[in-house]
Amino acid sequence: MEKHGWCAVGPKIRTGHCVDCARGLVEPIRSRHINAIDTSILLDHLESLVAFDTRNGSGDEMVCVRYLEESLRVFNPDQLHVGQVARSRGKSDSGYVLAIWGRPDTLLNVHIDTVPSGEGWTADPLDLRKDGDKVVGLGTSDIKGAAACILAALETVTPQNVAVLFSGDEEHGSEVMPAVIASGRLDGVKRAIICEPTSCRVGRAHRGMLAISAGFSGPGGHSSLADVTPRPLLAAARLAAKIGGYADAHMEFGEAPFKGLCVNIGEIESDGAYNVIPTMAKLWLSLRPPPGDNVRQREAEIYALAEMGALDTIVAFEPFATKDMSAFKDVFGDTEIVDLPYWTEASMLSQAGVNAVVYGPGNLEQAHKPDEYVEIAQLEEAARRYAVALAGESS
Repeated sequence: MEKHGWCAVGPKIRTGHCVDCARGLVEPIRSRHINAIDTSILLDHLESLVAFDTRNGSGDEMVCVRYLEESLRVFNPDQLHVGQVARSRGKSDSGYVLAIWGRPDTLLNVHIDTVPSGEGWTADPLDLRKDGDKVVGLGTSDIKGAAACILAALETVTPQNVAVLFSGDEEHGSEVMPAVIASGRLDGVKRAIICEPTSCRVGRAHRGMLAISAGFSGPGGHSSLADVTPRPLLAAARLAAKIGGYADAHMEFGEAPFKGLCVNIGEIESDGAYNVIPTMAKLWLSLRPPPGDNVRQREAEIYALAEMGALDTIVAFEPFATKDMSAFKDVFGDTEIVDLPYWTEASMLSQAGVNAVVYGPGNLEQAHKPDEYVEIAQLEEAARRYAVALAGESS
């Protein structure tokens, strides 16, 4: 794939691209007259987006937000809002850009952050490359491919009573979406399409997510004194076993395909050894309650199992179920409807009263792994669906 000839001067972003040149990419793309989805332009957008380092916790999501601000400005929205949001746990700020045309009753949302790239990539994860009928790069499947689809779809329609939201910090914390909702700028939105990798099927429900850590401490010492010295690692292991029993007791809870609580003991860490009583131990766990369940009630029950230790809730996100599938018939027609195994921010919008579904190009099996890819045919299909949503009911 041909690379953009960006200059070597000007303020640098993490990807090495010049901010001014990144903005300059927008006009040449927009000046082309397009009557249908143009795959080459879609891939141009995706190449640019993949090049931004938005790895959650280490990348710079705000630089990508500013680029998308300029990209959306080209399509003359009636309102264009950019927000910067502070994050907890030592992470740098993230943010969002929200474009509004008319009085929006429909929202399209894509998160711009990715997971860390990790080991195993056969080429630079921030360089998009074509491989037969697919394109490879970090975030192509989850879910920058959808962002590129929306930008390409905007080339083909005049947006009517719709909003497009590109937001950060979905992969670890989801602290941006609550700020957008609290701003009141989505008030009046009736339905939302949350873009996640569904293989171009419509997701109608998924589990919630509760993640907790439990810390234990003691004076430490020689293992010969273990009978008379507090044992933090043993306390963590005992709590893990209790939580395992709690999970086993709920294996038949809920309805298929959401039976059980999906409890996971992710890690127990300590500073001990076989002959050293540790001074600290920390247990990390999660559970995923099914649609209709109460995450805060599950949280209280887990806390009650701990006789000691310092517990901390990392995330507590409610399950999700679409309120009214028929409201999306004009966009998706007879597209296959599925239940999803993973959590999305559709849950947050649903709690705010918005009727939501989850839909996007990309396969879950390709997300969060080396040489992540998305099929070009899925990008083209998703772009067509997004164009219908952008055009409004009059389409």
